[in-house]
Amino acid sequence: MRKLLAKIDHIRATGWVTLDLKENHPLYKLNGKRFQVESMATPDIKCRVSVMIEGEKVDLTSDDLY
Repeated sequence: MRKLLAKIDHIRATGWVTLDLKENHPLYKLNGKRFQVESMATPDIKCRVSVMIEGEKVDLTSDDLY
C-alpha cells in the first residue's frame, strides 16, 4: 500500500505519467510514452487517472501507469 501511495504522490507532484499497458490494451502502441495528467480520483487501490492522449481525455487506472 505504501508503494502505491508513493506512486500516486509522484503522479500528483509531477503532473505527468508514463504508460505501462498490457499487450491487449487498445492503446498499447503508445506504451512507454509520457502524457500530462488531466485529473485524478481519490487515492485508492485502483485510482482513476485521466490523461490527455491525442486531444482526448482517457481514463486509466494507476495499474496502467508508472
